[in-house]
Amino acid sequence: MKLRAAFLGILALAACEEEPLTGAGLYAAYCASCHGADARGGSVPIDGVVAPDLTLLAKNNGGVYPAVYVMSTIDGYDRERTHGVMPVFGGLLEEPIETWVDPDGVATPTPRALILLNEYLTGQQVE
Repeated sequence: MKLRAAFLGILALAACEEEPLTGAGLYAAYCASCHGADARGGSVPIDGVVAPDLTLLAKNNGGVYPAVYVMSTIDGYDRERTHGVMPVFGGLLEEPIETWVDPDGVATPTPRALILLNEYLTGQQVE
């Protein structure tokens, strides 16, 4: 009986643990409602603007994925240059912090969630 209770307790604890962060999960939670589940852009204007197709970021930037621009846009750090009607997500993506190395080799303390979202979007690029 005690063994069964202990087993049920372990199952209950496992069920309460948070799922690991993934770029796809973060995208689904924070981005898909505007940019579409497939990242190909929104269909409903928000404040007169349709969310852009995120699969074309590299193509629209001479074939180079603009990682710093994308991360600044999501975070909201460079709001005047990157935003418009897009919400700032920096406050939601603060912890834990890891070191991210940008395309120029600069190591920067960056929220893990932001790194994961960036990696996910990098993988969604089309030619």
